[in-house]
Amino acid sequence: MYSLFRKEINQFFGSLIGYLVIVVFLLSTGLFLWVFNGNYNIPDNGYATLDGLFSMAPWVYLFLIPAVTMRMFADEKRTGTMELLLTRPLSTFQLVLAKYLAALVVVALSLAPTLLYFFSVYHLGNPVGSIDTGATWGSYLGLFFLAAIYLSIGLFASSLTDNQIVAFILALFLSFFWYTGFDFVAGLPVSSGVAETLSSLGINQHYESVSRGVLDSRDLYYFLVMVGLFLLLTQISLFWKRYPKKRAVLRLGIYIAAATLAAVLMTNHFFRIDFTAEKRFTLAEQTREIMKEVDQPAVVNVYLKGDMLPAGFRKLAKAVKEKLIDMNVYAGAPVHVQFIDPYQEVKPSQRKGYFDSLIDEGLKPTDLRIKTDQGTSTRLVFPSAVVRLHGHETVVNFLQNDPSLPAEENLNRSVELLEYQFVRAFRVLMQKKKPKVAFLTGHHGLDQWQVKDFSNALSENYDVVRITPDDLLAVPDSFRAVIVADPEKAFPERDKFALDQYAMKGGRLMWLIDPVQVSMDSLSEGMMTLAFPRKLNLQDQLFHYGVRLNHDLIQDVQCRMIPVNTALTGQPPKFTPAPWYFSPLLMPSQNSPVGKNLNRLMADFVSSLELVGENPDVKKTVLLTSSAYARTTETPMEVSLDMINEPPARELFTQHNIPVGVLLEGKFSSVFKNRMLTELHLPNGMEPKYESPHTKMMVFSDGNLIANKVHRGPKGVQILPLGYDRYAKQTFGNKAFFVNAVQYLCDDSGLMELRTRTVKLRLLDKVRLREEKLKWQLLNLLVPVLFILLFGVVFNFIRRKRYAH
Repeated sequence: MYSLFRKEINQFFGSLIGYLVIVVFLLSTGLFLWVFNGNYNIPDNGYATLDGLFSMAPWVYLFLIPAVTMRMFADEKRTGTMELLLTRPLSTFQLVLAKYLAALVVVALSLAPTLLYFFSVYHLGNPVGSIDTGATWGSYLGLFFLAAIYLSIGLFASSLTDNQIVAFILALFLSFFWYTGFDFVAGLPVSSGVAETLSSLGINQHYESVSRGVLDSRDLYYFLVMVGLFLLLTQISLFWKRYPKKRAVLRLGIYIAAATLAAVLMTNHFFRIDFTAEKRFTLAEQTREIMKEVDQPAVVNVYLKGDMLPAGFRKLAKAVKEKLIDMNVYAGAPVHVQFIDPYQEVKPSQRKGYFDSLIDEGLKPTDLRIKTDQGTSTRLVFPSAVVRLHGHETVVNFLQNDPSLPAEENLNRSVELLEYQFVRAFRVLMQKKKPKVAFLTGHHGLDQWQVKDFSNALSENYDVVRITPDDLLAVPDSFRAVIVADPEKAFPERDKFALDQYAMKGGRLMWLIDPVQVSMDSLSEGMMTLAFPRKLNLQDQLFHYGVRLNHDLIQDVQCRMIPVNTALTGQPPKFTPAPWYFSPLLMPSQNSPVGKNLNRLMADFVSSLELVGENPDVKKTVLLTSSAYARTTETPMEVSLDMINEPPARELFTQHNIPVGVLLEGKFSSVFKNRMLTELHLPNGMEPKYESPHTKMMVFSDGNLIANKVHRGPKGVQILPLGYDRYAKQTFGNKAFFVNAVQYLCDDSGLMELRTRTVKLRLLDKVRLREEKLKWQLLNLLVPVLFILLFGVVFNFIRRKRYAH
C-alpha cells in the first residue's frame, strides 16, 4: 500500500502536467485575490481576512482536483496495469485508499504556497497581526474537507472509464452537482421539509459553515460519510465484474442506511468548536433558549443583496447569513432565509413605488455612492430584514449609523448587534401578551404628544399606558415599568409613597427629572431667562435610593450648533452656526448594554448628579455622561443667547465625563421606613413593604431627553422624530438609548447582555497598500509559483540522482 502511495506521488510530480496543474491553480488564485478587481480582491476589500480565498476555492477546486484524479484509475485501465495491481497482496479497499491518500497529499502540497497569502494579510493588517488567526486555520480545515470530498468524487469518476478526458469531465460535473446542484433542486416548488433535506445533502451548506472557522460535528460527519460513500462506490465500480451484484448492492444499502440512522441520531446531539478569536459564531445561552421556543417555520427576508454592494455591506450581508444559519441550528422549527435584491424584484419603472412600500413597512434605506465602469452612481441600499412568524412580522434594521464614526466602524457595530436584534425580533413575534409600560401623570410632566415618538417605539414590544399614582397604588403588579417624565409640580407624600411601594414590590422605575427650571419660550424669543432650582419634593427619596440631583447646569465643549444672526443692525439677517454650550451632546456608556454602539444624545440644560450612600446591596452604573471637556455652573443664574458672543474661556472646561444618568440595581429599602403613614390615607387593608426584592431603577438629570419636538399649526399636530436636530439635520441616539433603557429595566432573561458583544474590526493598512501594492501583488503572484517550480527541480534532481546509481 505504501509503495503504491509513493508511486502515485512520484508519477504526479515526475510529469510536467502535474506542475502545470498546480501552477495554473496558484496563478488563477493569485490573480483573483491580488490583481483582478472584484469581490475576491483582498486589497480592494480592505479587510484583514482571507474570506476571498475560501469563497473562491470551491470553484477553483472544480478544475484542479479532477485534473489530479483523472488519470489515477483511467490510466491504469488504458495501459493494462490494472491487472498487475490486482495481483499485489492488497485488498480492494487498500488499493483505493492508497491512491486516495496520495491525491490528498498532492492537493495539500498545492495548497501550502497559499500560506503566503496569510503571511501577507498578517503583515498588512492595521495593526500588524490583526487577522483572526484561529478563524483562518479553521477555514483552512474546511478547505481540506472540501478537497477530501472532491477527491473521492474524482476517484470514483476515474474508476468508471479508461479515458482521462472523460474522467475529468465526469468528475467536474459530479463535483459541481454535489456542491450546488442539491440547492438548485431544493429551490424548485417542493415542501420546506424536502427542500431542507435536499440542501443538507449538498456540500455547499456544510462547507459554508466550516469555512467560517466553526467545526460542527454534523458537518464533520457529513464530510466523512460522503468521502466513505464515494470510496465505497469506487471500490464497487472497480470490481463490479468480479463480485456478485447483490453483495455489492447490499453493502451499499447497509452503508447508506447506517449513515442515515446516525445522521438522525446526531440531529439533537452535536457539538461545535468555534475557532474565531471572539467566538462570534457561538450563540449565547439566552439565544439558544429563545430559538428552541420557535414552534412554527419562520421566514426571514433579507433585502441586502446585489452585485454592486461595497465590500463593507457584503461583509455585513455575509454576517447576517452566518448569524441566521447559527440560529437555525438551535431553532425548534426551520428558519427559512431568503436574500432579496430590491433592484431585481420589480421592473425599473416600478422601483420607486416598490421602494416606497418597503420604507412604509419600516425598512430604513441608505444612499451609497458606488463606482461603476460608467463613473459614480447613487444607489439605494436596504440593510434590513423582515421576520415573519405566527402570521405576524417585524422589521430588523441592521445599520447602526453614527455620523461621527467612519463607515467601517458603523458597519462593524451593526455586525456586533445582529444576534441581539434577531433574537429580540423572534421573542417579540412569539410573545402572547405585551407587558405594560406606564407614564406617570398628575404632575404637569410631558404630555402624550411630547413622548409620542418614544411611545410609538416602545409600542412594538409593550402596551404603553398613562396612569395616576392612585392607579399605581391600586394595581402595582399590572405595570412592568413606570416612567416619571419631567414633572414640574411638586410630589405630595402620598404620590411618593405610591412610587416607593411600587419599587418595594419589585417594580422598575425610570426617573427623568429636571432639578433646574429654564424658560425655553423666553430664550427662543431672544430674551434673557432665569435658571433656578425646581422644587419637586423628590430629593430626599432619590437620595435615599443612592442619587443626588444637583441644582446646576452643565456646559460642554461638545455641544449642538444653533443658528445665530450675525448681520449688522439694519442689514438682512445672516444666520451662522455657533456652539451653544448649554446643549451638550451626551456620551452613552460603551460598557453598558443600554448605550453600547449608540450615537450621542441631544440634550438642553442638563444638570449633574452624584452617586451617594454605601448600600452594598445596590450596584450603581453610570449610563450617560458629558464629554471630557465640560464644566458646571451653579444656579440661580441668568441665561441668554448673548452668552454665545462671550463664551467661557476654554481652559475652564476641566471636568471630565460628568454623570447625568445612572442605573441602580439591587435591593432597596423604603423611604417611608420608620415613618408614620396615617396622614397618607392609604387604601384599607394595604400593608406597606419596607424592603424590596432585587429590582432596577434609572435616574436621569434631564426630563426632556425623551421629549420630541411638537409643532401645532393649522394643519394639526406635527411630531418630529425624537433626537432630531432640525438645524444639523441629524438624528441623535435619544430614542435608541431610551428604548434600550426600558428593555433593560424589563428584561430578566439577560437578553440585553447580547448588546455587549464585541467583534474586533480587522482592517488592512490603507497607506501601506497604496504605497506598496505592486510589491505585494508580485510577491503573492510569483513566489508561490517559484516555490512549486523550485520544488519540482529539487524533486526531480534527487530522483535522477537516486536512480542514476
